[in-house]
Amino acid sequence: MTTSSVFLRLFAGSALLSLGLSACGGDESGKPKGAGPAGAPPPARLAAIVLAPSASQGSGVSAPGTVLAEQQVDIKAEIAGRITLIGFREGHPVRAGQILIRLEDAELKARSQQAEARLLLARTSEERARQDFKAQAVSQGEYDRVSAELKSARAEAALARAQWEKTFLRAPFAGSAGLREVDLGAFVQPGVRLTTVQNLKSLRVDFSVPEGLARAIRPGMTVRFTAASAPDTLSATVYAVESRIDPDTRLLRVRARCENQDARVLPGSFARVELPARADSSLWIPTQAVVQSARGSQVWTVQGGQAVLKVFRPGTRDAQSVEAVSGLSPGDTVLTSGLLQLRPGAPVIPVVAASDTSGAAR
Repeated sequence: MTTSSVFLRLFAGSALLSLGLSACGGDESGKPKGAGPAGAPPPARLAAIVLAPSASQGSGVSAPGTVLAEQQVDIKAEIAGRITLIGFREGHPVRAGQILIRLEDAELKARSQQAEARLLLARTSEERARQDFKAQAVSQGEYDRVSAELKSARAEAALARAQWEKTFLRAPFAGSAGLREVDLGAFVQPGVRLTTVQNLKSLRVDFSVPEGLARAIRPGMTVRFTAASAPDTLSATVYAVESRIDPDTRLLRVRARCENQDARVLPGSFARVELPARADSSLWIPTQAVVQSARGSQVWTVQGGQAVLKVFRPGTRDAQSVEAVSGLSPGDTVLTSGLLQLRPGAPVIPVVAASDTSGAAR
């Protein structure tokens, strides 16, 4: 066989091989057209939104709270003693200064009377010494001694009377008495709670809001709340705001006042407080897009076709969305699906719904 015949056969074989590869839709490496580098997965198509400032469209921010009486106090014994009188009915109104419980007082009453007698004697001696001093019958030193004894007797009498008064446990203000915790004839120790007194005409509602709402809360604003013990929604007026944010919870304590006509709400009830809706524009993120970790609140964003995890500081939140106070900017693309399978740098194709191109759906 001649050299030219061999060359022709080799050329024909190469041509047939090239035609076969072209028919199979591949190249010399055997890799399908449109694939990335060898072994790399294709980009994932995930739902996403593009952040844009928008106003809150909900009814407002909801915060848990507690209903408390405007005035409430535990009646406790200051001294040890035996109960000789219970002067109130459980759950009934009491007057300011009314004796609720009386302890045995014979010994303390006698000490008070003894101190009063000494005071009377010291007062008489001081008057006589003052007259003698004016007549120059006694010296200045003698008069000063008698005058000091009068002051000492007056202090002892006041102390003895104060100790005696501790046997009378009185209502500090008008209100309703609670249940009694002791019985007649019982011996009580100092610090033991005997009953409670509460003023139910006015209530206060204590609740906390995120630090992002600190500037929005002000005294005088009206909030609405519901309680399990009340049949309808009530209004309360904010009258006090804590002067600092709790560094542990990042929450701001707020206190509001509510009139409690006909005792519609009972103190101690759980309250769901609704704050007025905000009119300013903010960046809102769907709650399903937020990932919590040791670093804080995070979201998956798309940068250059790759997934990037970004930390942001949350503010106001409700059941559907969370406000991004800082860490994110308008125009950021935030992924809302397939978050568990994502890894930093993974190729992603964001699929933005037409209704979400101007901001997070609220």
